[in-house]
Amino acid sequence: MASLKTNILLNYINTITGILFPVITFPYASRILLPEGIGIVNFQSSIIGYIVLLVSLGIPLYAVKEVAKYRDDIALRNKTTVEITVLSLLLSLLGYVVAFLIVKFVPQIKENVSLFYVLSLTILFTSLGVNWFYQAIEDFKFITIRAIIIRTLAAVSLFLFVKDKSDLLIYGVITVGSTVGNNLINFIHLHKFIPLSTIKGLKLNFFKHLKPALHIFVLNLITSLYVQLNTIMLGFMDGDYAVGIFTAGNKIPHIILSVVTSMGTVLLPRCTNLVATGKIEEFKSVCDKGIRLVLTLSLPFTAGLILLAEPIITIFCGQAFMGAVPVIYWTAPVILFIGLTNVLGIQILYPQGKENIVIYSTLGGAIINLILNFLLIPKYSASGAGISTFAAELVVLVIQIIAGRKYIPISIFNKKNTKYLMATIFMTLIILPIIFIVNNTWLQLILTTAVGATAYGLILICSKDDIALSILKYVKKI
Repeated sequence: MASLKTNILLNYINTITGILFPVITFPYASRILLPEGIGIVNFQSSIIGYIVLLVSLGIPLYAVKEVAKYRDDIALRNKTTVEITVLSLLLSLLGYVVAFLIVKFVPQIKENVSLFYVLSLTILFTSLGVNWFYQAIEDFKFITIRAIIIRTLAAVSLFLFVKDKSDLLIYGVITVGSTVGNNLINFIHLHKFIPLSTIKGLKLNFFKHLKPALHIFVLNLITSLYVQLNTIMLGFMDGDYAVGIFTAGNKIPHIILSVVTSMGTVLLPRCTNLVATGKIEEFKSVCDKGIRLVLTLSLPFTAGLILLAEPIITIFCGQAFMGAVPVIYWTAPVILFIGLTNVLGIQILYPQGKENIVIYSTLGGAIINLILNFLLIPKYSASGAGISTFAAELVVLVIQIIAGRKYIPISIFNKKNTKYLMATIFMTLIILPIIFIVNNTWLQLILTTAVGATAYGLILICSKDDIALSILKYVKKI
């Protein structure tokens, strides 16, 4: 098994290539399809996302924890994997029943029914994908190589086949193709670990996984209320254009957020294993590093996005999406909020069996989000959804800190962590003059990014921050 540092590095490579894909493709797609086209795809994708969520029943997160527990017992690990996979496939059939009912009774879907059916392939292949198995056994090398190949093929296909706004269906095929391709390869590769000959003699009881997975399902369902619900409510209350604007303003912070939260994929199986084996001190050490790494990355990213919202939207989306700038102002801090709750909830509370605290916190956020959406979307459209998102994620973080304080073995607010805030403030003061003086959009973005990143990194290195020094050590090796 690879070391934790190696797994984190591999996962960041995977995440960075995942960032490069939308960074390269979204500016092209947004200019071709315009806000309405982007809005249609994301509106339908959000509905499909709800169906996937309903039929998954929390299985992906539950499966990572369950398989990680039996990682060293190959027979039990394989039996658990087969049981969960069969259960997932059975549940996916219910997903298609829901999809057909939506097509029949929702007029907005009927207008682009072919696109909806194409996007619905996600339902089946999410069940087949068993991505949770590779996370649980910490095979991040395979995950990374597979993802890079599929993303490259998807990007090339986009530039070759999407030429004007009438190619909406082709864009949908390419969008869903990356998910289908990844999951199909996952399933085929599974025979390396679980040969078919070993399955025949297994006595399977896949329904025993339903009840524990339902705990995670409640968590995922509540979380999705304010992840997907913004898009769906905007679509019904304000149309496809508003969805397109919100998508642009929300997508960029969430691309960056994937860098901050990607280590959760690595830390969950490791933290689960440490708690299960009683290695509490090592568990505390891993949690502390997780919090500090989130602060190291999220604070400068949040500040940078707020300061550079206009040039970022201009370059990556085009002038037609300038209404997304206020959305970025509100959704950029979500990088910090979700980054922290990802560590507190998924890496600290969940492995200790305190998922109810996470559920209550997300329920609080979902209620706030729902209420604010009804109040703010009619008046402020996409910006109203952005404000709701900000408030919801802040509520989740506050509840987790207060309700989970007995089970969180580390301190977030300490002198050691304030250095990241001070470094971010110093970085902001340095790049502000560049923003006011330089008028060229591209030059402004390049200079502020280079100067800001250099200033921030140097401050941490000079303060002998061990996270920064570890990153510098890896860079020197490369």
